[in-house]
Amino acid sequence: YHIRGRKRFALFLHLLGVEDGGLTGHKTKQIESMTSCRISISGKHHPMKIDITSNSARNIAQGISMIEESLVEYISDGNSEIRLLYDLIATAEGSYSFKKNDGWGMLVREYEGVKSWWALFELPYKGYEGRDGDYHGKFLTRLKPLSGDCKIELFGDGFGVPLEHASPFVLIRGTKHKDVKDAVFAARDAMRRHQGRGCGCTPKW
Repeated sequence: YHIRGRKRFALFLHLLGVEDGGLTGHKTKQIESMTSCRISISGKHHPMKIDITSNSARNIAQGISMIEESLVEYISDGNSEIRLLYDLIATAEGSYSFKKNDGWGMLVREYEGVKSWWALFELPYKGYEGRDGDYHGKFLTRLKPLSGDCKIELFGDGFGVPLEHASPFVLIRGTKHKDVKDAVFAARDAMRRHQGRGCGCTPKW
C-alpha cells in the first residue's frame, strides 16, 4: 500500500492535525491525551514512520486503533482500507504484541477485543496483446469447505470490489488459526495448479 508525493504530505498533515490553514498537531495531541502514549510521526522519509510508545500495552493498543481510524478517514475507500490495515500489521515493529506471523503469511489483528487471523496475497496478472489484461483468482472463492467463520474475499475492479489505492488481492480471514491456515493451504494449492497449467499469469505463488 503506497501513498506518494503530494498525497503523502497531505496524509502527514492529516495525521498531525491542521486547523484554519495552519499545522497545530491537535490530532496527535488528542491521542496522546486520551491514551497516555507518546506519538511521533516522521513524514520526511519513505515509508512514513509512526512511533507509539507507552509503558502500558493496553494504551499502545488504544493508540494504534486511533491512528488506524485516522488513516482510514483519510483514504475514504472502504475496500482499500483492508489492504492498509493489513500492511500496518505486517510492518509493525517493537512491542506490538498483536502482530504474529507463523510462516504462512498469516497475521493476527485485534480490534475491539476480538482477534482474527488474516492472510493477504496479491493476485497474479496476465496481459494480452491488443486488449487489457486481467487478474486471476476468481476460482478461489469456490473453494470448499471452509470451516467456522473463515472466508475468502477477492478485492479488485474485476471482482466487483473496486480499489482506489491498492492492487487486486485476496484476503483470507477468520477467528480460528487452523481454519485460516487450512484455507491458505487450499488457496495456494489451487493457484499453483492454475499457474502450473501454463497460464502465464504472474507473480507466481
